[in-house]
Amino acid sequence: MNNSTSEEISPTKFSNCVLVVEDVWGKAFDLAKEQLTFSYQPELWKDGEKLRQAIARADALVVRNRTQVNRELLASAPMLKVVARAGVGLDNIDLTAADELGVVVVAALGANATSVGEHALAMAFAFAKDLVNQDNDTKAGRWDRRLGFELNAKSWGVIGLGATGRETARLSHAIGMKVFGYDPLLPADRKVEGVDRRCETIDELLATCDIVSLHVPLTPSTKNLVDAEFLAKMREGSYLINSSRGALVDEDALVMALDSGHICGAALDVREAEPPKAHPLNNHKKVIASPHVAGLTHESQDRITTILASEVESILRGQVATYHVGSHCVPVGK
Repeated sequence: MNNSTSEEISPTKFSNCVLVVEDVWGKAFDLAKEQLTFSYQPELWKDGEKLRQAIARADALVVRNRTQVNRELLASAPMLKVVARAGVGLDNIDLTAADELGVVVVAALGANATSVGEHALAMAFAFAKDLVNQDNDTKAGRWDRRLGFELNAKSWGVIGLGATGRETARLSHAIGMKVFGYDPLLPADRKVEGVDRRCETIDELLATCDIVSLHVPLTPSTKNLVDAEFLAKMREGSYLINSSRGALVDEDALVMALDSGHICGAALDVREAEPPKAHPLNNHKKVIASPHVAGLTHESQDRITTILASEVESILRGQVATYHVGSHCVPVGK
């Protein structure tokens, strides 16, 4: 995703060393190299021992979602002041441990919302026009003209009205869909652009909508949110789109719902295991899959790295973080 070369951390470059252990880079990082020392090692997250050795000399750590920033890793980084997450999900970062160790955690919240919203809409269009099967059939020499359906005037249910949920609502509303939203954490009187109706319960949304998309974080309470009961309550013939976290969905229950015909299709950008282990969903004819790329566009990555570069520079100078997601906006005891 970039042309930066890997560089080991030299023992003489302790000050302001930024360790990047996944494929995160952008023009903002190139500019920040004038002030900070970057060590770009995008495969380092795979080797726990080498990662612990490298982070021991780092002031800042930049990750996506693969690096497990747990208490053990944080404890092995006595100089660490900030963990910068290129994305919005935080289930791979132990925020409690970071708070206790005085490490600031920042995330580029909202920076990839347009990308995720457009991806969800693209998957919905693919279902409506049966694009994947039509493409495969036509390339195989078959000229099988089948009817699709229009998204206009259909209903879209958005579960989770954070940045990506709100953008998905705005975009689906813009093409003439009626949008229902559910988010118990958002005040009931909060108006959300594109949402025609706020539902008081998930059940109300599921019974009403032709398409349901997930925009919630993975927590103990949301794991397997989409189980057999959830799927049974979805409108017959409806579609599920998940670009949040794979573990939100009970994959065995989803296969059963698809095979029964109650659910017409599922679009999965994320899976419980990534890459996924052997499972009937992998080649299911009613599933559209992508490899966790909903938030990955050139534009979103520029926005993300711009935010992270600014945040890291500010924190290392002892200034207040704007995009902090833990309890600290400045390092404690560092």
